[in-house]
Amino acid sequence: MFKKIIHTAVTASLTVMLSACASTGTETADGHINPDFIKIELPRVVTPAEQLNMVKLSQVLGNTKLNHTQVSVVMWHRAELYNRMGLDFLSVLSLLGCVNEDNQNSDCYRDYGGALYSHGKFLEAYDALDGALELSPKDNAAHFSRGLALYYGKREKMAEEDFYKVYLSDRQDPYFQLWLFYAEYASDPEKAGKNLLSRYRMINVKDLSFGTRVLEVYLNIRSEKDLWDHIFDGTKNYIERNERLCEAYFYMGKMHLMNGETTRALDYFKLARTTNVSYFLEHSNALLEIHMLDTENEYDDIGFDEKMVNSEAGTPQ
Repeated sequence: MFKKIIHTAVTASLTVMLSACASTGTETADGHINPDFIKIELPRVVTPAEQLNMVKLSQVLGNTKLNHTQVSVVMWHRAELYNRMGLDFLSVLSLLGCVNEDNQNSDCYRDYGGALYSHGKFLEAYDALDGALELSPKDNAAHFSRGLALYYGKREKMAEEDFYKVYLSDRQDPYFQLWLFYAEYASDPEKAGKNLLSRYRMINVKDLSFGTRVLEVYLNIRSEKDLWDHIFDGTKNYIERNERLCEAYFYMGKMHLMNGETTRALDYFKLARTTNVSYFLEHSNALLEIHMLDTENEYDDIGFDEKMVNSEAGTPQ
């Protein structure tokens, strides 16, 4: 059975592999998602502990005895917390302050670049992420963020290099495999599909993670219905369920978008945003995908203020 699936996948383009979703009842007559695939969960809420930590960080920043390096570190932690709370604008302002306090802080450049690309500011993002890698060349998170920026900036061949480097750091990670596949797919869908299958076969499927199940839907080894039937398997609380939903909504949206099913893809991207898992890249990337599909400029007022995101952040010395 498995050999038959492998042979079929290798001899067909990924477009054919993905076409199975058209016949699994995933859509309604008007092209929207089958309501049975929409899972209801209380969206993640900001916790009292997070709010208290924000107060503590603000108090620490009021300590005039801190040097510039220490202030930079605190501002980076505050930016991270703002991001978890869904306060993107304040997170970026804190990252700007972080860089201004210490232009040798690679974490600040990396996260600042990540925030910029997720709001479509690709040139600025490249500069910030190049700066992060100048300071910390072996930072896989910075390579991954730069790969994302390059991919969404339509520089997929350059993105391949960063994604491949990150993939080599952990060949078992199904999400690294997916993002490398997305970049490769832009230039050669058939080759990308074969590569995805080849890399999937390197995963220890006995330890079946959720990401691996997502990968199997792409490869037509598992149905989309099966993914949704078991969406909450292994989760322990509502936060984990929201995290699971955020990932599933986003990657199913990407799959349908690659099939040309824009209406269904938009449904999934919007659902990813409803989880409020703001610290997941799938959450921020879903908004970017919505913006890129927004031909009527319906969501223009959601992005950052133009003047703010183009502010000087400094460069590594």
